[in-house]
Amino acid sequence: MSHLSPALIAPCGMNCGLCIAYQREKNRCPGCREEDAKKSHYCARCRISHCEHLTGPFCSGCTEFPCARLKRLDQRYRKKYRMSMLANLQEIEEEGVSEFLNQEEIRWRCRHCKEIVSVHRDRCIHCGQEW
Repeated sequence: MSHLSPALIAPCGMNCGLCIAYQREKNRCPGCREEDAKKSHYCARCRISHCEHLTGPFCSGCTEFPCARLKRLDQRYRKKYRMSMLANLQEIEEEGVSEFLNQEEIRWRCRHCKEIVSVHRDRCIHCGQEW
């Protein structure tokens, strides 16, 4: 599966294709939309993807949006990983999943080896260059 696929966009707005758990070779996580038994431990116990208020494909369709849990996740990812779940969800709502993925393709591609980088690393896992 491609790193940039609609099936890899989690309810919270995370692109699972950018996650180190998805990109690693050993014990690869298939993404948030797959069954829990196949996911990484962290993803399998994610309270956002198992939220009782989730009625559509994304948290942005929820009456509780944005909930405190999603706000905390967004804050952590903005600070540590230069990604905003809330901005991702806003772009998906405004532009659609296809255009969001087109932008992800540009933003998260290594300038050196042209592979997709992991949001969780400061260096490309393919060529080792900082991005």
